[in-house]
Amino acid sequence: MPRKTATYRYKLEENTMDAITSFAKVHQFDDRHAYKEAWTEWCDDNDNLISFECRRLAQLGYQGNILDKMYKAGRYYFRTKDTTQNDPKERRPYVSMDDVVLAAMDTHIRAQMKNDNFTPAEGYSGFCQSNVPLLKLEVSRLVQGENALNTEEIIAKIKKTYKNRYYLLSRAG
Repeated sequence: MPRKTATYRYKLEENTMDAITSFAKVHQFDDRHAYKEAWTEWCDDNDNLISFECRRLAQLGYQGNILDKMYKAGRYYFRTKDTTQNDPKERRPYVSMDDVVLAAMDTHIRAQMKNDNFTPAEGYSGFCQSNVPLLKLEVSRLVQGENALNTEEIIAKIKKTYKNRYYLLSRAG
């Protein structure tokens, strides 16, 4: 039998959020007294919406003050929320590192992590110094690949990969 997980964040329904957002945008620059007065009037005008949302959240198990939750959402979040849609940035294709390089990084990190004064920055420098031929091969592969990288991108990629491998290995136990 699946275990029921506890819900810690109860979201308002989309229609309710839209109504509160439009109210909050209209009264965006009101002082708190004028906002509170307009909110009371809005609640009277939208009694059906509020009672529906109260029943829905209570059914889901929300035990707090639902009207207070709606007020705070409008006053402190929706009022200042940017409503313009941003176009998603086009992601560049992922360029992976060779498995041999990753294995060499892992071996180097495991060996160096035993030292008390080991830092990822010093480890990266030591890795580069002790694996010059391997890194030359990897750099030439990354320069010539179908998603070729420039020199700065390659240096940043190798450094970031090393530090990410360190993070993963240090958390693995």
